[in-house]
Amino acid sequence: MKPIGVLVNPAANRGRGNDVGAKVFSLLKAAGVETVSLTSGSAAQAKAKAEQMISDQMLGGVIAVGGDGTFQLGVNICVPNQVPLGLVPAGSGNDQARELSIPLGDPEAAVANIVRSLSSPRRVDVMKVKTSQREFWSLGSVSAGFDALCAKRANSLKWPKGPNSYVAAMLLELPKFKPIRYQIEADGEKREISAMLCGVANVKNFGGGMRISPHSDITDGLLEVFILHEVSRPKLLKIFPTVYQGDHIKFPEVEIFKAKSVRISNDHFPISCDGELVGEAPFSVDLHPGGLQVFSA
Repeated sequence: MKPIGVLVNPAANRGRGNDVGAKVFSLLKAAGVETVSLTSGSAAQAKAKAEQMISDQMLGGVIAVGGDGTFQLGVNICVPNQVPLGLVPAGSGNDQARELSIPLGDPEAAVANIVRSLSSPRRVDVMKVKTSQREFWSLGSVSAGFDALCAKRANSLKWPKGPNSYVAAMLLELPKFKPIRYQIEADGEKREISAMLCGVANVKNFGGGMRISPHSDITDGLLEVFILHEVSRPKLLKIFPTVYQGDHIKFPEVEIFKAKSVRISNDHFPISCDGELVGEAPFSVDLHPGGLQVFSA
């Protein structure tokens, strides 16, 4: 088998990515897997290095060591070049690892999962996301509303870090937040709503373990559009804690429906995708069934 490129985000989880990366290289060597480091000075440089090596027939796949942002970089290397992608979670959110049932905080188990799958990667659905600024691939979820404002605020907080930063950001953003007017087009059907948030999911979790779309399935060939319709601030605070178990779907203000192609517009709110801010609304999402190969049992 060709060598596997390993992409490490040294900044993941407050600088612990390098330690996890060193362990991953050691574990792969012990398993007899030949590796090449793809880590570079920037994400763009790492992507260019990986793509050149794939073009030169020098890589048989990629392993991303980091959080959801690092995995998204790996997805954007692997989908266009049709090579498999593995994940060793080392970030603070790790929603994609949860979707793939990869143990968190256990590099040995994550690497063992990859090694078992080297000869038989499986295919999962992947999203093609388009904004006015860029196009990219994503396994996870994308939205533009209250949640994206919270993600933007969370990224600016020095404390707390990890999933708790999102909760703190929500409490800071809520007092000034007003419902948003959204225009949605799903599989050709148009509607306009007033909502707290609206987004598209291919996976169950976002925001570090919030089960925003508990019935999402990365192999069913469908997206889930999730909407929290206009509610009072006290009602939002009541609904919010239930999202961690996926129990928010019992509230009548929560709507989730399936589609293959979705376009969402609003007044240029920030877009959050896989924990990263990726531009401003509007955005569109098209699902590509089986478009990503993953090293995961």
